[in-house]
Amino acid sequence: MKDCKVSVIIINYNTSQLTFECIQSLFQYENKEQTEVIVVDNASQINDYERLIEMLRVFSNVTIVRSKMNLGFGGGNMLGVQYATGDFLVFVNSDVLFVESLFGKLVAFADATQDMGVAGIQILDAEKDKSISYRYFEGVRYKLLGRKFLEFTKKDKLSDKKDSKIPFTVDFIIGSFMFFKTEVFQEVGGFDTNIFLYYEETDVCYRLKKSGYQTYFIPELQYIHLEGKSSGHNLQIKLEHWISYFYVTRKNFGLLRYLIIKNFLLIMYFFKAPFKKKNRFVFKNMLRMNQSLALSLKHQQKINPK
Repeated sequence: MKDCKVSVIIINYNTSQLTFECIQSLFQYENKEQTEVIVVDNASQINDYERLIEMLRVFSNVTIVRSKMNLGFGGGNMLGVQYATGDFLVFVNSDVLFVESLFGKLVAFADATQDMGVAGIQILDAEKDKSISYRYFEGVRYKLLGRKFLEFTKKDKLSDKKDSKIPFTVDFIIGSFMFFKTEVFQEVGGFDTNIFLYYEETDVCYRLKKSGYQTYFIPELQYIHLEGKSSGHNLQIKLEHWISYFYVTRKNFGLLRYLIIKNFLLIMYFFKAPFKKKNRFVFKNMLRMNQSLALSLKHQQKINPK
């Protein structure tokens, strides 16, 4: 699609029905002539992959790319980027539903906003209630003293903007829907493929900020996120959260702040461990964990020959 304006990248991991419903909702509102969709199948089970191919036959402007290994969120999306031709990149979770036309307004905002690197919009849950769509970076003040203390020490308070009807800057947006200028995404190197899952949006938004670009939140636009439908929940996934957090903290905030946060969390989980199995699991593994990714699910992936 030579004159494509927007490239949408969606990862499918055993979620063919959700992926189909996401794309179906997308094309209810967006211009098919100026939108291309790249679906990266992240080594799903073969029956889910075959079902995905069959269901997506109805869309002429959808490209399916099959990875024989689960590359995680960042790696899967970066594979999809290699097939994208648009001036803008939109990374969308498979458990997202579109409820209105978005891309025209987002493109217009990006064209008018020179320092925009990435934009996010309002998340609605399955009941169409507003959900958390942006956050502060989780540094020392946030982890040790809490969000309220961090907010008290900041001049630019997010709580002062919660009822705003106009776009405003934030530290980072939730990664279920991220709208980038392609050239800016390429300039900062895209997603860090060392990260298997979680905190990819924190990392890329921090790097955008260091490069002089802003992360914007646009409150007037919305989408539904059926949160958790595409990832599932287990102890290893919970551990992955901390593995990614420590890596991103050490990488972006420096050794001293990393050590302060790591030791604080170790003490906290030491006292929580006796009361819940999941806390014991996290504490035991946190003792072995440093800023490396040695315990990550990334290193447990195998190549699927099919």
